Amino acid sequence: MKYSIPPLLLLMLSVSMVQSQTLQWEDYSPVSTLMVEEHLVAKAKYRFVDAHGHQWRIGTASEEELQSLVSDMDDLNLVMMVNLSGGSGDELLHKVENTNRHAPGRFVHFANIDFSQVDEPNFGESAAAQLEADVQNGAAGLKIFKNLGLTVEDSNG
Repeated sequence: MKYSIPPLLLLMLSVSMVQSQTLQWEDYSPVSTLMVEEHLVAKAKYRFVDAHGHQWRIGTASEEELQSLVSDMDDLNLVMMVNLSGGSGDELLHKVENTNRHAPGRFVHFANIDFSQVDEPNFGESAAAQLEADVQNGAAGLKIFKNLGLTVEDSNG
């Protein structure tokens, strides 16, 4: 007796097999087939600025930790880092003061807007006032994180 698989069942089995073969990002580790001489570059030929850094804890870093970071920057020929994670208010002020004290001229900090109070009356005005204060306290620019378009919601969703 011959058996045949109905087309719908065959399609369902195929889709199931493809879904079970989904490769996760963490598991992706291809072996390079490139055949060239290795040439490691440990230091940039010219001095450069890192215009996209995230130094979350730099406001509470010790002098030794900052000097270690500056030493690593020197080893790369990195003369200045733009810290896009400056925060706002006291957090930003601590970062600016700490780096100005222990690593003058090596870091520039951008302010960030705190959207946790977005439902408060006059949020726009208070956020603008905080940004003005942040600039007075040393912020060199404003970084709006992508969470504004992804996860930030007001009480109306």
